[in-house]
Amino acid sequence: MRTSVAEGLLPDRPPAEVSFAVLGVVSAFGPGGALLPLGPNRRRALLAALLVDLGNPIPVARVIDLLWDRAPPPTAATMVHTTVAGLRRTLDEGRLRGARPLLVTRDGGYVLDADPGQLDMVRFERLLAQGRQLVEASPSRAATVLADALALWRGPALGGVEQAFARDTAARLEELRVQCAELRMTAELALGRHHDVVAELESLVARHPLRERLSAQLIVARYRCGRAADALAEYRRLRHTLDAELGVEPGPELRRLEVAVLRRSDDLEFRPPVATGVRPRGAALPVPISSFVGRERELAELSPSAGAPRLVTLTGTGGSGKTRLALEAASRIVHNGLAEALLVDLTSVTTPALFDDTVADALGVRVPPGRDLAATAAAALSGRETVLLLDNCEHLLDECAALVQALLAASTRLRVLATSREPLGVPGEQVFPVLPLEIADADEGSDRIEACAAVRLFTSRAAAARPGFVVAPDDLRLILDVCRRLDGLPLAIELAAGRAASIPLADLPGLLVDHFRLLDSAVRTSDARHRSLAATVSWSYDLLTEAERTLFARMAVFPAAFDGAAAKAMAASSGAPGDVVLLLSRLVTCSLIGLEDGGGAGTRYRLLETTRQFARECLTAAQLGDLRERHARHYLGLVQETRRHLFGAGSARWLARLHDESDNLRAALEWSFGPEGDPFAGVGLVRGLWHYWDLRGARSEGLHWVHAGLDAAGAENPVDRLELLSAGALLHLGRSDFDATRRLADEQRALARATGARAWEGNALAMVATVAWARGHSDRSQQLYEDAIAASIEGGDLWRAAIEEAQLARLHRDRNEPDAAKAVALQALAHAGEVGEELACGLAVNVLASLEHRWGDVSEARRLTSEALAHYRLVGYQEGEASALHLAGRIAFAEHEPEAAITAFEGSLRLCGQMGHRAGAAAALTGLASVATAAGDVGKAARLAGEAAALRAEIGLPLPG
Repeated sequence: MRTSVAEGLLPDRPPAEVSFAVLGVVSAFGPGGALLPLGPNRRRALLAALLVDLGNPIPVARVIDLLWDRAPPPTAATMVHTTVAGLRRTLDEGRLRGARPLLVTRDGGYVLDADPGQLDMVRFERLLAQGRQLVEASPSRAATVLADALALWRGPALGGVEQAFARDTAARLEELRVQCAELRMTAELALGRHHDVVAELESLVARHPLRERLSAQLIVARYRCGRAADALAEYRRLRHTLDAELGVEPGPELRRLEVAVLRRSDDLEFRPPVATGVRPRGAALPVPISSFVGRERELAELSPSAGAPRLVTLTGTGGSGKTRLALEAASRIVHNGLAEALLVDLTSVTTPALFDDTVADALGVRVPPGRDLAATAAAALSGRETVLLLDNCEHLLDECAALVQALLAASTRLRVLATSREPLGVPGEQVFPVLPLEIADADEGSDRIEACAAVRLFTSRAAAARPGFVVAPDDLRLILDVCRRLDGLPLAIELAAGRAASIPLADLPGLLVDHFRLLDSAVRTSDARHRSLAATVSWSYDLLTEAERTLFARMAVFPAAFDGAAAKAMAASSGAPGDVVLLLSRLVTCSLIGLEDGGGAGTRYRLLETTRQFARECLTAAQLGDLRERHARHYLGLVQETRRHLFGAGSARWLARLHDESDNLRAALEWSFGPEGDPFAGVGLVRGLWHYWDLRGARSEGLHWVHAGLDAAGAENPVDRLELLSAGALLHLGRSDFDATRRLADEQRALARATGARAWEGNALAMVATVAWARGHSDRSQQLYEDAIAASIEGGDLWRAAIEEAQLARLHRDRNEPDAAKAVALQALAHAGEVGEELACGLAVNVLASLEHRWGDVSEARRLTSEALAHYRLVGYQEGEASALHLAGRIAFAEHEPEAAITAFEGSLRLCGQMGHRAGAAAALTGLASVATAAGDVGKAARLAGEAAALRAEIGLPLPG
């Protein structure tokens, strides 16, 4: 059952105690949600007065003034006592047995002794404040929060109460209501939802014709919907109304907006926010290029509802539209603010050994040693309404079933949509067969035929393939016949419709019949729908030119989405690369290849698993082997190019590029270290990817390939081996595998000394220094860090020197040596600035911020902390971000800013939960406990401190001083 995103404020379930409402007719509700009978209007007015001044005693004389705006009757005091008694009786009868009385006498007056959260007005104002804070930083979250706030309104505020105090309060609340609507429209427009809100804005402007902000929003929405004339008409309407009513002109913002519309300024167009750094794969669902057609009933059934199963598995044959339906259902859930959605695409996972790492990467979590994926993911998703979409589960049924069962048991606010050709077999699973699209009967009227989903899909895709395509009335039954021959299967219909650009409609049915007859014997054992799909794919393939067939088959080597440059690399020996884009566009038009919006990665291509399997069958084993090698070498080239930019300025976009290609990189690694592969290509891939794996926290996956690379490199390749040893030691260190770190670092140090590689020797010394520090040998650690820094500088590796100096500065800080700490930290900052790489700069600035906080200037500590956060976020370094947020929380707490401290500590806690960083989570919980203690909330402080202590006990950390 859904709860509001503002956790703890808006329960969706019936209240457990009496609740009150003033955002509409003034009302009281019993514990089960039943409306309590308030009786005469005077009782309702009294309740309203008590609610408006909730928690404060109101003397009898003041009650008389509130209830009687003019001269009160002589018996007013008696009437007040009677009214109070009647209202008290109603509220007492409505509360739970044993609960405290609600209407009490205190300090010479009457007071409603209720928690503020029991009043909708308070919850509304809290949500409005929260949405106001979120609207710029997180418009999606803000839109949901503000929609929740507006949903509390049931009519005009303080309805049924006519006294002056009620009118004044109602006017204030109505103003806040309009502000809330304006803020929500700001968030919705920031998300590009102008089509969805334009009608609502028109209604708001009609009710509030003098609100300039609403008019400005309506102008922008109409313009983005292609209604520039209507946008200008709204400006003219506002100017006329302001002149007639107030004698004023629109403000400068509106005047600038009018000019922008007249000039068709690009500034008015919607632009999605530009992502920087490494983007979590599961943070956003892919945006399909084509529209979604039909399936209204299925979408309604897949929408969350009370008592609905928490695991729904969409089953069906290839091409039935399982994935597209699941994506559309998840997108609508997100759009309606019901939950977040995370996608895990399992298509490219070829071995169960990489299942956990792939899922963790998609969810943006890191699994620490000693914990399993389900526990880590459940902790990261706790407190959030989340829909997890597991796509293409059929080849990993056991792994998916185990994960889903554990996740659902650990997180009550998680819902799973899975797509698979067969059920997962998990208790409580609802199997949702994805059936063919609706097809009208041949004897039905033209309107009914035109409206059926199969015909609508055909006409939509045909129009995309042939601009200007129009269905004549005589064509409708022809299209219906084609859809029926294809059994209403979406992929088959799309393939046939894609041919409308080159084949007359009248010829389609005959061609399909002939091709079905040819393929019937080959697929006789399959069900009817599978025969339809196989025949349609084969038929569409046969209609391609030779060049199109060759390119289509070669694209089967990609396990996931790919860009035009990769496609050209695969086609290099089959024709002129300059033709590839044109050939791809034809394949997209024929629906054999899909097109999707890759966000910052640009437009990308993708084969459905069904068409990929068909394309692979068009290749011989030798051809496929050659393509897999070509694929691996293309991505090796990409990695080698990227590697040159990872340790300098501007590394963020190169890291993002690696992330966009993560599925293809896995496929390249699997081929390289496989029986037919080239392990030295694999070594090159690993040398270029270890830094990305470390930043992402994908250390288990990284170690899997690092050790494969070490086995391949052997002892006779010292250049390769040194970097692989360093990568392995670093990744083991990130998992607190200190013995493994020390073993690899010792080998690295010995090899570096033998070959004179001073920079790699310095790197090994730093790794040993970190292990010594972790084990409590700070003197030895200091000496090793100093030797490491000297070796790194001598070897010309300023990037590693800066990081080692930042670590040494932290060591001095923790030993209460401020002068030494600051001197080394400034050295680290200078070297990091010379290199310009974000991680090194972030570490140096972060440690300087902690020094300023402890011994220097608070304002400088704040500035440096913000700067460190910016560096970390650019490269997606969540460990650093969590550390900087924790420091920001400590600074805010020391400066008596509890709200800012809570926000920072909670941010750090969330990130630590995603990373499985239990020590960091314990520190964040301790910070929150300190804030609660300072606020006098001893119970909450004890609970938070207890959770922190439990986490420290799990990993053997001592209690903080």
